[in-house]
Amino acid sequence: MFAEEYLAIVRECRDEEKMFQFLKEDKPGVALELAKSKNVSPRILDILTRHVSITVRHEVAKNTLTPQETLKRLAQDKDMLVRDYARRTLDSTHSAN
Repeated sequence: MFAEEYLAIVRECRDEEKMFQFLKEDKPGVALELAKSKNVSPRILDILTRHVSITVRHEVAKNTLTPQETLKRLAQDKDMLVRDYARRTLDSTHSAN
């Protein structure tokens, strides 16, 4: 299977247990695809807040599925852009409710 096909499967996944499996396999691009996914579970997003990649944390902070408590924690991240994205997402989800 080609990397693009594999990442498409990750992107479309709706099963949290499978998402955990994808993360355990630690293949390139998986964490980023899950962080951007519109099907990802809140638990997976919470786990990804501790990812070493700033880009992954950026995407978690921008994802509107990220729980408010998780976004509040990201608003304190060491990276300025992560903090900014988290605050913007908090503001947009708060104003939408």
